[in-house]
This record gives sequence, C-alpha cells and structure tokens, in this order.
Amino acid sequence: MGMAASQARYLGLTARKTNVEYEGQQVNQARTALANQSANTFNELLAMEVPTAPSTNDFTTIQYEYTDGFNTETISNIQPYSGDPDFNSLVTHYHMGNVYTGVENKKANPQVSVDSSGSYRVGTKTLTQLSSVTDPNIMAQLKSEMDQIVADNPSANIASAYSGSTATATDVYFWTNGGEHYFVCKVDLDTCIASSPTVENQSKLNNYIAKNISKKVEYTDKAFVEYDDKGRATSIKFEDSTAEYSIATNTITDENAYEDAMNKYHYDMQVYEKKIADINAKTEKIQQQDRTLELRLRQLDTEQNALQTEMESVKKVIDKNIDATFKTFQS
Repeated sequence: MGMAASQARYLGLTARKTNVEYEGQQVNQARTALANQSANTFNELLAMEVPTAPSTNDFTTIQYEYTDGFNTETISNIQPYSGDPDFNSLVTHYHMGNVYTGVENKKANPQVSVDSSGSYRVGTKTLTQLSSVTDPNIMAQLKSEMDQIVADNPSANIASAYSGSTATATDVYFWTNGGEHYFVCKVDLDTCIASSPTVENQSKLNNYIAKNISKKVEYTDKAFVEYDDKGRATSIKFEDSTAEYSIATNTITDENAYEDAMNKYHYDMQVYEKKIADINAKTEKIQQQDRTLELRLRQLDTEQNALQTEMESVKKVIDKNIDATFKTFQS
C-alpha cells in the first residue's frame, strides 16, 4: 500500500471511528431517556393504592329498641344529660305510625274538560262542587279532609280557594274513587284546559287527598338509662312515666350500602388492574427498546475496536513508509 493510499485509508478510518463514537453517545443518551421513563413508570406504580374490599362491620350498627305496650320504639340517639339529677340522658326515639295527612298528587294526562252543562270532568269522572253538598254527615267528612289538606299544603292554590267553610268553597271540586275523595281547585282545572286545546297532552293536574300514611313519629325526652359492664344500654325510664322498659340490642347491617360499596370495590379493582396492565405493557416496551439499544451499543463497541485495530495497523504502514522515505534521503 502506497503512502497516499495509506493516509487516505487512515483518514477514512478516523472519520468512521468518530461517527461510531458519536452514534454510541446518541445510543447512551437514548438509554438514559429510557431509564428516566422506566423510573417514572416505577414511581407511578408505587403511588397506586390497591383497593380494599369493604367489610360488613363498616355498615353494621347497634340499634336499641324497647316496647311500651303500644309501640315498638327505636332509639336513634342517646346524649348525656346533667340538668336533672334523676335523669342521665336525652333520648331520641321513634316508631312508625299512621298519621292523617293532606297529600298533594300530580295527575298525568288528566283530560280535564267542561261538559255541556258546565260541569268539570277529569277523564270520565264528573266533579262535584264542594259548596253544593247538602248532606251534613258527608259535609263534615269533606270539611275534615279539606282542613287537613290546607294545613299540610298552605301555599297551594287550593288553600286560597278554601276559607275553612265548605259552604262557601265554590272554587273547590272533588271526585270520588275507591271510596276516597280527590280535591282540586278551579284555578288548577282551568290551567290544565289552557295548556292544550284538546284533552290530550295537558299539563299535570294538582289534586289532593287526606288519608293515613305511615310516618316516623319521633320524640326526644329526658330519661334514665342503665348500662351493662360492656357499655350497652339495658333499660330505660322516661320522665313522664314510672315504667321501666327493657332494651333489646339488635345488630343492623345496611345491606344496600354494603352492596354499593362492594360494587364500587369491583369497579375500582378493574380500574386498578387496567392501570397495572398498562404500566406492565409500557415497562415491557421500554425494556425491549433498551435491549435493542444495548445490542446496538455492543455492535458499535465491536466496530470501534475493529476500527482501532485497523487504524493501528495502517499507522504502522504509514510509519514504515515514512521511515523508508527518510532513509532514502539520508543515503
């Protein structure tokens, strides 16, 4: 190999070696970026919390009850009381009882109309004007019902139409269904008629009925409560009675709330497992990319060693040519 050819080869090898070193630096930077991604993914995994299944204990409460001979009373709250030496507690208790109540209903598709005689109709029912009733017994029953309706619905239109006297309640009407009286006022009837030119698609009709409905009847009274050695109430005596009642302890589990919590747990587990799967997939992708870069780095290292070896060999040839040339000039 001549001098010029050797020098050209050496320069080419030097340029290639520089390119290999630069590519190696790029590969190392890429692996550093992947390592940062892997660290972020690991931190994301550490920050995740495994969902915890709900326990029935979290939805279970102790409920106290006693029977006073008429009702089974449930104790909903016991507060310490120090205002009277004969009593140590303020006790809130309740039972479910029928309470006479004026109830508002909203009748859909009421089909309100006025017939040829000027009478209002709701569907197939012809309404009776409250003030037109003459039977004193029926009138007394209707008055009792209307008084209750107005008491429980004081802001309704029907309260304005009824002044407490059935004889003057010309704007109050009723119909009977199943032995029960349903009351309406003229303003609400006219509103339904005005809402649609036909009996179809009318607005809902406000109507009222008085009847017994089951409600919570609740009281708060001073009482003396005794407890056992476990801190559970065993007996109670109220301020307005000399009777002492034994308290029964029941364990109540809110099954609906527990079921809701369990459903949320299953949903949270699905979300958690999906995130774990996504993180594992992301980690596997990063590892695969890193393995590819590591392989490429090894190839570059092998190539660099080969170039270094060849460069040293070419340099020896160049040095030998230089020595031979100088010897020629010295002889």
